[in-house]
Amino acid sequence: MPHPTLRTAAVGTLAVAAMVLVLGGDDLRTGVMVGVVGEIAVLVVAVWAGRRGRHTPWPRAIATLAPGRALVLWKPGCLYCERLLLQLGGDPRVIWVNVWRDEDAQARVRAVNRGDELTPTVLVGEDVLRNPTAQELRDRLTKDR
Repeated sequence: MPHPTLRTAAVGTLAVAAMVLVLGGDDLRTGVMVGVVGEIAVLVVAVWAGRRGRHTPWPRAIATLAPGRALVLWKPGCLYCERLLLQLGGDPRVIWVNVWRDEDAQARVRAVNRGDELTPTVLVGEDVLRNPTAQELRDRLTKDR
């Protein structure tokens, strides 16, 4: 079965092609404009659909918190979270919890940030790191071993 992002892109491309045929049948310029704008929209939707990210349920995630391990509280659409996920995504010492999918995690991120849903918020032992760089987090995890 193809990846959901590919399915979304394929279906969207077919829909755009149909629109181009219907709307641009008499005018080439209109057809090209509809095609370009439509494909941009399809790409945006496909990329957004694929941005589900990683999620470990809060009870399981908090149980794994130990020296040399980090728990990242993140949310989709947060550019800082996306950057951290791209740079640290494969690090087995890092557990990812989507605060929009878990009410307990959302409550925790708000509790440690004076009511704000500041992400990424990273828990390392008893310490809280707010919007750390990937290098800062790597250094901290190495230090805590």
